[in-house]
Amino acid sequence: MLPSYPEFAPIDLSMRQELHPWFQQLEAGLSEFTFSNIWLFRHTYGYRLCRFDEGKYLLSGTKNGKRFFSAPWGLPDRGTLAELFSSHDFLKNLNAHQAETLAPELASWGYEVRDDRDNWDYLYDSAEMATLDGKKFHKKRNHVNQFQAAYPEGVRGRDMDDSDADTQDALALLELWQSRREDRSDYLPSKDAILHRKELELQGRIWTLGGKVVAFAQGEPTQRGAAFTIHFEKADGEYKGVYQTVFQEWAQQLRNHFPLINREQDLGEPGLRQAKETYRPVGYVRKFQVWPAAENLTIP
Repeated sequence: MLPSYPEFAPIDLSMRQELHPWFQQLEAGLSEFTFSNIWLFRHTYGYRLCRFDEGKYLLSGTKNGKRFFSAPWGLPDRGTLAELFSSHDFLKNLNAHQAETLAPELASWGYEVRDDRDNWDYLYDSAEMATLDGKKFHKKRNHVNQFQAAYPEGVRGRDMDDSDADTQDALALLELWQSRREDRSDYLPSKDAILHRKELELQGRIWTLGGKVVAFAQGEPTQRGAAFTIHFEKADGEYKGVYQTVFQEWAQQLRNHFPLINREQDLGEPGLRQAKETYRPVGYVRKFQVWPAAENLTIP
């Protein structure tokens, strides 16, 4: 049971029954705003939630030492907003429509809206990703062709089910992926996603090469079914071209149901941004932050 504002409680799997339907109604398609994403990254951001109106909830968390809150279903009244800013540094993940329509009023209240480019989600045309046709995807096709030439037996993809075999296969690949990294990145959320995919209703796919697992990925429908958001993509990077190959193969499955694929944000990492841009996104899910206006800040 979720507490009512101003009391917040840590997110728990038992809250999914109440929250998941409300998350599914969101149209903007922010990758963060699904129950599974919030729960999976609960340790990363220390998420806490509360109810402040019928069908409206508030999220609270911490990032880089700053406290933030989010209001996916609409902002609270001016008084409640002021209370939240007294205990939080900024509001995170205002969508583009909210930013455009609310910026003047927020400015009159003493707040400023800031573009959060590092957290924009990348949107791709699923049909384009399935074929990689055209000059603009020449390099991507080369990666796929080189992989296929090196491994003519090809990868085999299968949808993840609830079996222990799929769990163990995905976990083994995740451990291999982690063993080659110096940081833990999203290892723990990825592991929870594997172990709790049934409760979270995540959809996933596993790829094998000659019987060996070389990749897996998981995600879920967002934007009221207009997009499929891929939360995790892990592969054995020793196979050059494996990421491009398995992504194209999954896109061939997804295009039958979803016109768009959301591959989430680049977090401001130059290499990741370049990689996402080279897939020629057809759009972005833009996100914004709200901060107290500079002239309203008290400088010690």
